[in-house]
Amino acid sequence: MVKLLIADDEKYDREAIISILNGEFGNKLEVFEARNGREAIEISEQYRPDIVITDIKMPGINGIIAIEEIKRSLPNTYFIILTAYDYFDFAVEAVKNNVKEYILKPFGRLELVDKIRKAITYVDKEKAKRKSEIENAEKLNNLISAMENELSYYILSNTFEAIDEQMYKDYLNLTFENTCSMVIEIDDNTGLCNNQTKKKIGEYIKGYINLKYRAIGTYRFTKELVYFIEAPMDRSDEDKKITVVKLAVDIRKEVKRLFELPINVGIGRCYTGLSDIYISYKEACASLDKRGDSNITHIDNIKENQNDSGHNVDSNKLSLFKDIEKYIIDNMVEELDLDTVAAKFNLSCYHFSRTFKEVVGCNFSDYINIVRIKKAKEMLRDNSKSIKEVCFSVGYNDPNYFSKVFKKYEGQSPTEFRR
Repeated sequence: MVKLLIADDEKYDREAIISILNGEFGNKLEVFEARNGREAIEISEQYRPDIVITDIKMPGINGIIAIEEIKRSLPNTYFIILTAYDYFDFAVEAVKNNVKEYILKPFGRLELVDKIRKAITYVDKEKAKRKSEIENAEKLNNLISAMENELSYYILSNTFEAIDEQMYKDYLNLTFENTCSMVIEIDDNTGLCNNQTKKKIGEYIKGYINLKYRAIGTYRFTKELVYFIEAPMDRSDEDKKITVVKLAVDIRKEVKRLFELPINVGIGRCYTGLSDIYISYKEACASLDKRGDSNITHIDNIKENQNDSGHNVDSNKLSLFKDIEKYIIDNMVEELDLDTVAAKFNLSCYHFSRTFKEVVGCNFSDYINIVRIKKAKEMLRDNSKSIKEVCFSVGYNDPNYFSKVFKKYEGQSPTEFRR
């Protein structure tokens, strides 16, 4: 049903229009009456008419002013001017306010019916158009949400070979530059935080982050809530760290206020490119794991607060892992993975990983890179080998990946270091 408002100070004119409309359109129209501009505005706010027929000259607020006010809250309303004053100035004002039709008194039945039928057709088309737009927007939002979860899965599993990175950039409005990971653990000692609550908290945090930064997030593949946030480009590394930590502080306050649940937050460094964002995710997980009494921990704070390697570690562990370190150094050009090296020394992967970090001071993959980059720096000082040859000589198979890792640990590319 289409809602129509008639605003006219002449009761006879209102009744004549209503009689014609009822006879022609019957239940297709729901008709409201207003005796002046003020009533037209009030009725419009309450009932939100699709079509407004208004006289121009009315006591108090005239028709033009009433149209201006109604348009503020109902911009899609179809306006028809009805007046006995055939003045050019009124017509100009009407056009400015996007009035669709202009009827002069006295009006004929056929003219009125024709223009109302035209108005109804317009309103029906606009409603259909808006419905289609809403449905399309809903489909797009569902697609975006699915793509966020899909991309998050690829990052979490560190599998990027078969994906179209540019497609994700376009749809998600992300550049994957200066992006860090934030991993959030809901600290629920009561056990009352079910999946539905987790989802609500996860969606709220994502919306909160998106008020300031471009970000995606997921809560489907891990117990924790995971987010990937693009930090401001024009800031130093220290400023980016401060910015993201402050964001985490604000998120924690909001979640506590709204959901009455405390959270713990781990944050990784900012990186560029999907494969390096995975590194940030692992750093965020490590930050959460090693947070101690702190509710919010950045990976740099863990590095800064660690004791020197080997302190408070028993001599048997120290001796064993000195042998492991030597094995890694001697075999750096080989494909070294945690499972193989752990098996070599008759250790379980879990025990190997935990104890390695305890003794050496960093995780297994970091140590492999540190050893290789250290050797690469020695070789780069000698110009007899190309950068590509150095890359292969220290155990990397891809010069581009070698350059990325080198820059991560040294802050400059191999070419810049050689200069």
